Amino acid sequence: MRPLRIVADISIPLDPHGPQPSAYGVPPATARPYSGDGFTLDTRRGGPVNCDVLTLTPHCNGTHTESVGHITRERCPLTAVQLPLFVPCVVISVVPARREIRAEHIAQLPNNLSALVVRTLPNDASKRTRQWENDTTPFFTPDAMQSVRAKGVVHLLVDLPSLDPLYDGGALAAHRVFWDVPPGSQELPSEEARRRTVTELIFVPDSVPDGAYLLSIHAPNIVADAVPSRPILFELESGE
Repeated sequence: MRPLRIVADISIPLDPHGPQPSAYGVPPATARPYSGDGFTLDTRRGGPVNCDVLTLTPHCNGTHTESVGHITRERCPLTAVQLPLFVPCVVISVVPARREIRAEHIAQLPNNLSALVVRTLPNDASKRTRQWENDTTPFFTPDAMQSVRAKGVVHLLVDLPSLDPLYDGGALAAHRVFWDVPPGSQELPSEEARRRTVTELIFVPDSVPDGAYLLSIHAPNIVADAVPSRPILFELESGE
C-alpha cells in the first residue's frame, strides 16, 4: 500500500501580519512580540529569540472548528469531542438560490455520510481574505440542515463564516437543527449530538473535484468551544 496522498489543505492560512478573512466586523488577528522590563522578544529588535503574543477570535478570524458549546449555557469544549484521525467525506459544490442553501442542494447526496464539505459557487480566491457582509453571505435554511442531518453527517465543513445569516436576531436556526437544540434552548443535547462538529471559513480550491475523499481535521488541544483548525483532504483510494 502506498502512503495516502494529500489532495488539499482546505484551511485558510491565518497571517496576523497580512490580509485575513473576517466576519461580524471583528478586528483581525494580531501578533506582537512579548516584552517586559527592558527587553523585547524580537530578534529584529535586538532580542535573543522571537516570542509573539497572538490575539484572535477563533469564530471570526479564519478557519475554525466548533462544538455544540457554541450555543449552550453549559460549556462543552471541542476537546470533549473525539475527532477521528480519518473520516470518509464528500465534497459538493452548491450555487445558493437567493443566498440560500436549500434542501434540494442536499437531497441527491448518498445516505450515511460521515462528513460533508460544502463549497459555494462562485468560488473565487477572495474568500481567503473576504470581509463577509450580512446582505451577501449565503446561509443554510433549516430545511437544508434537516436534510444534512438526515444524511447522517457528523462533521460539516463550509466555506462560509456561519451556517446561519450573520445577523438573525440570535435564532441560529441551522446551528440548532444540526445539533438537535430546540429553538430558544441553551441546554446540552444528547451525547450523540455532542459528537458533531462544524468547521467554518474553509477554502476548497477549484482543482479539487466534487466527490469522495478522506478527511482529517487537525485542531490544537485548547479548551474552548471553537479553535483554529486545519482540515486536510486525502484521496480515498490508497492503491496497491
